[in-house]
Parts: sequence; structure tokens; C-alpha cells
Amino acid sequence: MTSVLLVEDEPDVAELVEEALVDAGFDVTVANGDLQAFRALDEPRSFAAIVTDINLGVGVTGFDVAREARRRNCEIKVVYITGHAAHLSKFGVEDALMFPKPFDVSELADQVRMLIGH
Repeated sequence: MTSVLLVEDEPDVAELVEEALVDAGFDVTVANGDLQAFRALDEPRSFAAIVTDINLGVGVTGFDVAREARRRNCEIKVVYITGHAAHLSKFGVEDALMFPKPFDVSELADQVRMLIGH
């Protein structure tokens, strides 16, 4: 089963996105912030994609988490979700998708599936 790391600090949003990704056939690991995300990336499992909120509250941003994920695995696909306008080209990793909140979680799951060829 294809693994996806979901990094989202809002529990309600995390639950909705996780459910949509699971329904789309993904094995989802949820991290509620940067520290949990970095711990998940330390695990021996390989994630095909990371879906991360940009504003993670305290700590680093989703941009930082995605850059670290790409440093560890240059093949990982990245999808950013955000409630604020962001300058993806300035801070984000290349070839990433951006979903502004609110978004349709089914559409997000479909885009992740297409992005990784699942």
C-alpha cells in the first residue's frame, strides 16, 4: 500500500483529509506538527507523498518540512494546503501542488493519486 505523510495541526482538518486519503487507498501517517513529521520521516518506511499545511503553529513551517522530506527522498511528491496566500515559488519545493483552504478533500485525494501515479 502506498504511504502518505499528512502534516496538519488542525485536528478537524487532519481527520477529514486522512479519511479522504484512506478512502482513496493510501496508508496515511498523521503528524500534528513539525516534530511528529520529522520523527515520521526518521522511520524506515518510505512515503510516496507528503501533504502538509504550511502554517503549523509553533515551530517550522510546512515549507521546511517538505524541504527536509525532499532532502531525504528526492522522489517524494509534495502537496501544500494552506488557509493563507503563499508564495510557492519563493519558499516551496519544485513540482509541488497547492490547495487553498477550504478545499474539497476528495479532489485533494484524487490529485495526490494522480501526482504519484497511484
